[in-house]
Amino acid sequence: MIIQSYNYKNVGITYFHSDWLQRISKMMRENLPIDFKIPSHGVQRVGKEFQRELFIESYEYQLHFWAICFRQILSDSYLDHIFPVLFYNYPIEAGRNYVLAEAKDIEDMSNKTLDAAQCRAGRLVEELQLNKGIILSDYQIKLIPMCSMHRHPYSTGVQMIYTIEQEPTGFLKDKFSAEDKRKGPNTTGIVYPIKEPAIAEQPSYSCIIKEDFQDNKEVAYIACGEYNLVSKRGDDVEYSLENSYTVVLRDDTDITDITSAMKLCGIKSKKKTYIVSDRKEIDKGMLMVDSLSFTPEFNIDSRLTKVKL
Repeated sequence: MIIQSYNYKNVGITYFHSDWLQRISKMMRENLPIDFKIPSHGVQRVGKEFQRELFIESYEYQLHFWAICFRQILSDSYLDHIFPVLFYNYPIEAGRNYVLAEAKDIEDMSNKTLDAAQCRAGRLVEELQLNKGIILSDYQIKLIPMCSMHRHPYSTGVQMIYTIEQEPTGFLKDKFSAEDKRKGPNTTGIVYPIKEPAIAEQPSYSCIIKEDFQDNKEVAYIACGEYNLVSKRGDDVEYSLENSYTVVLRDDTDITDITSAMKLCGIKSKKKTYIVSDRKEIDKGMLMVDSLSFTPEFNIDSRLTKVKL
């Protein structure tokens, strides 16, 4: 049985680069095998390709990723710095308001990509040590499995996401649905991927990816992120919700063609690093890096997605 507790004592900072999100969004939505065996009247009337485009904008998807965690042991808490190193997908059935996936398929793909994830993690450690001056002895370093990413196609949020300088980005926050947080033994939601934690207080991170239009093009972004510490409690698995900050690194380049609507929101640049959190503002000094040239591996094949119209 899964138990959700609420601690908010420890801190998890998860780092992405915006370029990774654009790549994931594109890879998960191209070459989709959409089922047109029985075309509806609407499909016949407007054409399959137009129907495909409409559906691409309105269906959900999910994937998982391996990450490496650099844990700092503080006086009475942890500070976990989490970096994705390998993204992977698996067979799913995707609909307009749901995603169906078998736990066995996720576990199988996780196991198949372990060696590659270890290799990419080693390269990230080398980069942080050589280029960022990170002292490895300051951290407990662990490779963590089954972090999750889930797409919500519709905009339901009203709260603005801000850059690290507290400037509005134009992106809106979202939150996990009741389906995402299912706790049933056979229908576990994407927020609870770990059934047997390998270590006590194992980090687990889940996020929502969305797309919005800026500069007349679609831009993928992180709209929500949750960080739990997972432990075994007898026959139960406890997820302890902690303070979560998702840092999305972007090139610090001012854009001059800001739209009028964005100017009204006070948006000066769309390229600055932004942070997604429901907690209080983060101290910049807590960040492990403010730039990153590392690129994770993308083991993504959209043909594994079965789309149901």
